[in-house]
Amino acid sequence: MDNTESPRDKEQLTRLAQHFDEAVTFSRHIKSKVVDVEPGRAVCRIDVEDVHLNGNGTLHGGVHASLIDNAMGLSAAALVGLRVATIGLDVHFLGAVREGTITCAADVVHRTRRIATIEAKVHDAEGNLVAMGTGTFRIFEKGGDPIV
Repeated sequence: MDNTESPRDKEQLTRLAQHFDEAVTFSRHIKSKVVDVEPGRAVCRIDVEDVHLNGNGTLHGGVHASLIDNAMGLSAAALVGLRVATIGLDVHFLGAVREGTITCAADVVHRTRRIATIEAKVHDAEGNLVAMGTGTFRIFEKGGDPIV
């Protein structure tokens, strides 16, 4: 994806990352943290704790899905500079995680005026691919800051 179509300065991207880390209550609840953000790309992580595990003692699928959704939404917002909302999400669970850190990298692969399509991959601390997803995001054309 050519990220030159809607440049964001470093201060805007830092503010957007801080918003995801500090102001988005669900992100705080699942303890998702932004690692890196640039137009069309975002990396987020979660340090796995007992609260993230399902009854089998492995990472709950909803945690994977939430991390994927967060990283994809952030990558889109960083690209377009407008508010976005998930309108479609597809997740594939590829491996069990019991501990450590999971990291999700999301990249915008296609964008029109109103829709962005994004792919994301989640890796465990050893670099194993443990989940992946694709998402479709609605871009709200109302001008302004994506962190309303």
